[in-house]
Amino acid sequence: MLINLLEYHWAEHIDDALMLLSRTDMKTLPLAGGTFLLGQKDDSIQAVVDLRDLELAYISEDARGIHIGAMTTLQAMVDAAVLQNLASGLLSRAALASSFSRLVRNSATLGGTLGAGVHSQADLLTALAVLDAEVVLRSASQTQINLSGGTLERPGLALSGVTYKGKQERRVPYDPSNFERRPNELILEVIIPRTAPACGASLMRIGRTPSDVALLNAAAFVEVSNGLYQRVRLALGGVNMQPVRVRAVEKRIEGQPVVNAGEWVQFIAPILQAGMADFNPPSDFRASNGYRRVSGLNLAFRALEEAINISRQPAVSL
Repeated sequence: MLINLLEYHWAEHIDDALMLLSRTDMKTLPLAGGTFLLGQKDDSIQAVVDLRDLELAYISEDARGIHIGAMTTLQAMVDAAVLQNLASGLLSRAALASSFSRLVRNSATLGGTLGAGVHSQADLLTALAVLDAEVVLRSASQTQINLSGGTLERPGLALSGVTYKGKQERRVPYDPSNFERRPNELILEVIIPRTAPACGASLMRIGRTPSDVALLNAAAFVEVSNGLYQRVRLALGGVNMQPVRVRAVEKRIEGQPVVNAGEWVQFIAPILQAGMADFNPPSDFRASNGYRRVSGLNLAFRALEEAINISRQPAVSL
């Protein structure tokens, strides 16, 4: 619990929230769904800014792709038809797997999940890693200066405590191993680029029970064009570990001719063995490094196989 909380702010405008978060004299954090933040034992947190009225809960489409507001709940992502039809429903299924409690999914938000990172224990992070998602962040700053009086040529009054306000917005590719949000930044939305018609995606996971957190998960995304694997993405994640992109495997598959089912094992086995040689997941009380390494190879195989089979279905149906 936040036992030293002194201030609770209900922001009605993004600029108001950013000004509060930019304060240096009091540690202030954004409050989204609260499923993670309110359970923290951080005695240094003195203020929170409630983001519910900032109109950041939306899912929309334009020429750039699909925009998902930071305050969109995981349950809204599960139910959204546009996400169910995007990349084999990868984001919708990952949002569902991130928590099998509907109560939690109705509170937990996309922005809060990204902000919590590995601590969210969310399968959603692994799914975002393979969709080339972009995160839009905005920060604010204020500078206070004293203006001196004018001269005979340019008369003017001296003013003290003049405040200059500024803000900065940036779009960064979502890379779980290198995603860093500055202390005064607010996550506004996530942009998912449009996918080609001939694409497939898969999410595989291992848990002690079907509704438990994933000891290990794997997400794969594959686009096929002109008989070639044009775009391949593979990521592995799980509880207490950052999702990692297996770029060595991706590069070895991209540009290769599509193989039939009978040749699949001979094609992919050496690629996975070589590309995942550096996969070094952590050990904890749930699973050892060795278990996750062996299971990761199997999950990657199954996820890629399913994604590739799905990507070929439109061509088969024509």
